[in-house]
Amino acid sequence: MTKVSVIVPVYNPGERFDACARSLLGQSLPPGDCELVFVDDGSTDGTGERLDALAAQHTHVHVRHIPNSGWPGRPRNVGLQLAAGEYVFFADNDDWLGDEALERLHAAAQADGADIVIGRVVGHGKTVPRGFFKRDRRGIAFDSPDLLRLLTPHRLFRRSLLDDHGIRFPEGRRRLEDHVAGVHAYFHARRISVLADYPYYHWVGHGTDANASLGGFDPAAYYTDLREVLDVVEAHTEPGPWRDALMAHWYRGKMLGRVGGRGWLRGDGEHRRAVYEEVRRLALERFGPGAADGFAYNRRLRARVLREGSFEELEALAAVEDGVRLRARVAGAAGGELRLRGRVSGLPAGALGELDRASLTVLLRAHGDRGEYALPARTQARAAGADVELESVTALARAALPPATWDVVARASVAGFTAADRLRVRLETAPDGRARLGRSVLPPGVRERGVRGAARVRDRVARLRRG
Repeated sequence: MTKVSVIVPVYNPGERFDACARSLLGQSLPPGDCELVFVDDGSTDGTGERLDALAAQHTHVHVRHIPNSGWPGRPRNVGLQLAAGEYVFFADNDDWLGDEALERLHAAAQADGADIVIGRVVGHGKTVPRGFFKRDRRGIAFDSPDLLRLLTPHRLFRRSLLDDHGIRFPEGRRRLEDHVAGVHAYFHARRISVLADYPYYHWVGHGTDANASLGGFDPAAYYTDLREVLDVVEAHTEPGPWRDALMAHWYRGKMLGRVGGRGWLRGDGEHRRAVYEEVRRLALERFGPGAADGFAYNRRLRARVLREGSFEELEALAAVEDGVRLRARVAGAAGGELRLRGRVSGLPAGALGELDRASLTVLLRAHGDRGEYALPARTQARAAGADVELESVTALARAALPPATWDVVARASVAGFTAADRLRVRLETAPDGRARLGRSVLPPGVRERGVRGAARVRDRVARLRRG
């Protein structure tokens, strides 16, 4: 039996498909042990012919052409019908895999008896939940809502898990189709493994509508689709703490996370109000007054205002969050550890009561391909008047970073309020795993404070470098 089938929906990727194809054809898992199933969703840019040529050159490449469905759910399901592998892996046509990804994922599935294996995802212009890959978790049960933090389909599934329980992706123009399928699979998986030891999947964002999921955000349609995800949870759980913990994931992120925070006020006012109305309707429909009790302080504030206040009050709260600032610096680097110190200002007084969950973490952004790694850190926090002072230690030696040159960004979180500061240093990592700090990457006296002024500072830097 073929060990792994890789299923790739393809629609008009253009030259972005090259990296995906190279990475799949170059896998260390031999062609006799894997197959590549490309489902052409009615491409009109010549990709269909390119796929047929690949299939003619490689016996383990299979292609199916279907009429355009407009969304990845149907081509994924068609690919699943064609797949012969014991395991299936879903990839997108503009992403790519690490050279050893399939071999490592299959070995972990066999060793752990796992039905689902999630390898470390690296975002390139996409945000990967920070901390999700801070350590390996091998052969675990679905007993923590933490596994909901990443529900993209880019993972290894035992095919019998999907077939035996009728798990398929919703078809048509549907948001959150990967949440519906992924959560359904979690409920039936005997064991799940999360691997942090290698960059398995490179997830690419282009900032265009080339990817169907990046199209316009229709609040009414989106929250109708979210109700379907919540229906899956309710169908597989009884009322009680476990169901509440799972439901809280979408309440915190997809609902409260969309009615405030940084950047909220920069959107269109009419669209913001439409989102607010849909979120409030769903909150009153599915979540009780205490549903946000376990959330960080800023989300509890939003939940209370959402239920009891007004749209204008949410706008005022968003202005407070936009005003939170971080100033950070490197305090030292020795013995494979990076020490940071930072000061967060602009916090509301209530935030100072939740310093036990404060963090100051390191984000590394690779030069050239915009790949981002979030590195876990040990953080200490203390109140300093109305501000909060943070100190953290990051173990670079255990980060398993590929050779690259990185910009270093400090990111602080206090009571749910966040801010970032790009540091005037760069980090260089070598093939042997060693890391060292290099020279400043910004002209003297220029710093990016937080995220609001980032574009303005980049423009200033460009002007200074041009003379």
